Amino acid sequence: MKRSVLTPLGKIEYDLQQTQRKSVEIRVMPGGNIRVFAPLRAPLRVSDEFVRSRAEWILQAREQFVRYEQARRAESSLESGQRIPLEGRSLTLNLMEGAPSIEVKGDELLMRAPGDWDEQARREFLTQWCVQRAKERFAGRMAYYQPLIGRGPGKVTVRDQRTKWGSCSNLGNINFNWRLILAPRECLDYVVIHELCHLYEFNHSERFWRRVERYQSDYLIWKKWLKQNGQSLKF
Repeated sequence: MKRSVLTPLGKIEYDLQQTQRKSVEIRVMPGGNIRVFAPLRAPLRVSDEFVRSRAEWILQAREQFVRYEQARRAESSLESGQRIPLEGRSLTLNLMEGAPSIEVKGDELLMRAPGDWDEQARREFLTQWCVQRAKERFAGRMAYYQPLIGRGPGKVTVRDQRTKWGSCSNLGNINFNWRLILAPRECLDYVVIHELCHLYEFNHSERFWRRVERYQSDYLIWKKWLKQNGQSLKF
């Protein structure tokens, strides 16, 4: 449901989603869209007033997204010598002309591409290669941990999630962020274990974290690594 409110800082439009929940939550999405989650039977004025009270925070969050997008567009183009993160390693990109292919050779990431490919085409090709590698890695680790943990998901999807490394729906479907292939392998394992454990505990209670620790005793190290280094997982 689309709504808008007038605040001292100007008009704010937002998308209201009413669900089975107890509190109101605001999320500023990539691109600057505002999404508000409110209890199913809460009067509309409750969400309006909540947005009005958080107007300053909303505008600041929007500005951060704008700066991020500007910085992303200003990134240098892919070129030989650039460092590319992959499974916890920092590989040197070696660009060559030829039929499209990518391979890891020692400490190098060898990428062949037609001479008429522009920057966007090269970047999309590298991204697709990483996504495929991530899918294979996730499939392997799910096959390893699923029998140990004892439950499996209904559906697994690997995609680009801006704000999450993984998620588990109340239907038991799991989503993973392909960018985890750029992180150390232990980080990817942590997220796989985390989401599989949600099939037992759909929360972050002490009992949930004890279950996670059962399968990765040092999970706190990799949870902290992602928090501190997640923004650097790009090329």
